[in-house]
Amino acid sequence: MSSAETGIKLYLNTVLKNKSGIIGVAMIILFIVLSIYGMAAYKNVASEWNNANYWRAYPKVAMPAWMVYFNPNKIFLTKAFVSKPKTLYSSSSYEVVQVDYKFRWNKGSAPSDVVFYVGTSSPIETINIVWKKPDGAQVTLSQSSPSEATDLLSYISSLDSYISSQIGYVPPRVVASTLSKALFGYEGKGLLNGTVEKGTYEAKITLVVPPHTKVVANKLYLEGNAYGIFGTDIYGRPLGIGILLGLPNALEIGFLTSIISVIGGVIIGGISGYLGGKTDSAINWVTLVMLSLPILPFLVVMSYVMRPTLLMEALFISFLVWSFYAIIARSSAQSIRKEVYVEADKVLGIPSYRTFFTHFMPRLTPFAIAYTALGVPAGIILVETLAFLGLAPPGLITWGAILNGAEQNFAAVNGWWWWILFPGLMIILVSIPFVIIGFSIERGIFGGR
Repeated sequence: MSSAETGIKLYLNTVLKNKSGIIGVAMIILFIVLSIYGMAAYKNVASEWNNANYWRAYPKVAMPAWMVYFNPNKIFLTKAFVSKPKTLYSSSSYEVVQVDYKFRWNKGSAPSDVVFYVGTSSPIETINIVWKKPDGAQVTLSQSSPSEATDLLSYISSLDSYISSQIGYVPPRVVASTLSKALFGYEGKGLLNGTVEKGTYEAKITLVVPPHTKVVANKLYLEGNAYGIFGTDIYGRPLGIGILLGLPNALEIGFLTSIISVIGGVIIGGISGYLGGKTDSAINWVTLVMLSLPILPFLVVMSYVMRPTLLMEALFISFLVWSFYAIIARSSAQSIRKEVYVEADKVLGIPSYRTFFTHFMPRLTPFAIAYTALGVPAGIILVETLAFLGLAPPGLITWGAILNGAEQNFAAVNGWWWWILFPGLMIILVSIPFVIIGFSIERGIFGGR
């Protein structure tokens, strides 16, 4: 067994004999399993992540579902209702189809949105909805050539007119939750004050469609304000899916940047320390220059100009951070160069490259393993920072991009804490096992503890 293999085995044993090291290894295995599951289970969803229409039936900015247990009157899940369509009129030029929904609402707040889903075999020409409240008041909504799923913002013109007729003006920033308050509130000046009219509601949907059109599916969604383990964002995208799909990307960029930069830094620093003299001085000067470069501003400029892929971004980061590992490897190589067996190789006329790969690299390998583990979190944090600044590689789902969306939509101001907490927490959690393992190996290298 070579000295490199012996060193690797020794420090792996150091990790596995340490309780914190075992926890770190277990966490990494768990993250890898979750990454594989996410890529397999949500393979098709990943391509739809930025397609707002795909998420229309999901509740917007819904808090985690487990929050329902703390206040079931104000926090609730989405409710869905199905009804049987009936044909009211049929001719050679068009048909009139009606779908009626009837439901009771006893919650203390209105749904965050109402979505009408009607799937037909031919495109719908017009849709007309009569919304009837428990006290008999009615609101009429209409639209031409609607999509299969229409939310309240699709009928904003009709609802703005209704709100204006009740309170005398239209609020400056109308969102779906405001329109929902109008459908569930008492008529009059207090229409939008949040007071809910409890009782039985009716929604009569009338469709004008081409002849022989079939209604293949229909649902009325009353969007709750709670969904999934981690809640949703302003587009209705479940943050749990986003976090799961962001995990393999985070691990990939972390491993790539760490492996490339550590291997490059160890080889360059090792050669510099081994050769010494003017060559060492020149390499060390270049290393110090690279070490002084401001990493984040450089990456921001390069990402803005080139919009690199994940691999290119990993190479950029590696190019900027290898010098840190080269400085440490050079110091270790200078110590090894003074050993007797190195001098013996020179006396025996053994080629320099053989001496380097026989004596230097095996003794630098454990150091490389330790710093590879410690370098993964640095790579993850850098790429997530770029994503937070809006510079993520195109089409890539990252936690930083999710946080960027939260910042742009004022999640902190609006109290959407889950949109900020969970992506940020994942960046920390993914970094922890690598730090634990890196420190465990480092203790084995320097302290033997």
